[in-house]
Amino acid sequence: MGCYGEAASFSILWSVLFPGHLCCWCPVFHTMVRHSKLQKQVLSLYRQFLRAGQDKPGFLPRIQDEFRENSHIKKTDVMHIEYLYRRGQRQLDQLKDVNTKQLGTFSKPKAER
Repeated sequence: MGCYGEAASFSILWSVLFPGHLCCWCPVFHTMVRHSKLQKQVLSLYRQFLRAGQDKPGFLPRIQDEFRENSHIKKTDVMHIEYLYRRGQRQLDQLKDVNTKQLGTFSKPKAER
């Protein structure tokens, strides 16, 4: 199911203007997701990273991978999310520094077979 045909663009606008209301053009119930304060902070941090990494080659894939890897963390694991958020803020400060050419990583050593 979804918004199809000529009315699709109107139904998208309708769902933005009136979240949680049934669209008059299709049988889809459109809702806007409400984010917690911490979720909004993490999304803002992600956008800041993307802006800061635009001018530095090779940074955008690394940024996207890092956030994608941590996207599996449960919303209820607030302590871990806050820790990663603070760590991300420090890394963002480093990235914004004009002298930064690359970011280092710590990785687990491969297990010997």
